[in-house]
Amino acid sequence: MQNNYEEKIVQMLESANQPLDIEKIRVETGIGNWNTALKHCLELVLAKKICGLKTSKSWVFWIEKETSKE
Repeated sequence: MQNNYEEKIVQMLESANQPLDIEKIRVETGIGNWNTALKHCLELVLAKKICGLKTSKSWVFWIEKETSKE
């Protein structure tokens, strides 16, 4: 069975207004394991599809939004 966790993660981050932590991403995308969620997020960072930052507590992830210059 093929999962589409990475697609779900990208879609979730595209609609988010702020960076999200692994636990929020895990719960919202239906991933059962925290480490699995982190693995998928880090793979997306390496592929330059999302951005990530290691904080003192954990990781947070986001997608750079295009800003319009008016």
